[in-house]
Amino acid sequence: MKKLTIAALLTVMTLPAFAEDNGGFKADEPAPPAHKQDAGIRGSEDARGATVELARTMRQDAWVTLEGHIIKKTGKDQFEFRDKTGTVGITVGGNRWNGDEVTPEDLVMISGRVKHEGKVTHVVVEHLLKQ
Repeated sequence: MKKLTIAALLTVMTLPAFAEDNGGFKADEPAPPAHKQDAGIRGSEDARGATVELARTMRQDAWVTLEGHIIKKTGKDQFEFRDKTGTVGITVGGNRWNGDEVTPEDLVMISGRVKHEGKVTHVVVEHLLKQ
């Protein structure tokens, strides 16, 4: 009886080790060239969305929505985001991925608050949507 109880406990306690790795950033694909990163259907121009270049000039805590690619991971929740006008650092908390697995090839829309630390600008992402 004691062995059965121990075996059952071990089985229950090891289940999280077999959980699927859903969501987050997967850096196994290269990002497309910057000139190919147009909003919406690739190859079209869309002047409605904000750009990284514009986000750098916005005030502290301004809300911004950007469309582009997450091209690399730079820290635990830190990533580099690129659109056709440049790159900016972003912070994406674990629960913001919504179970989506994102690669540098995927077009994403991010919304969040602009933060300035000296001359460095980054965006704290509140919403992330894989296109």
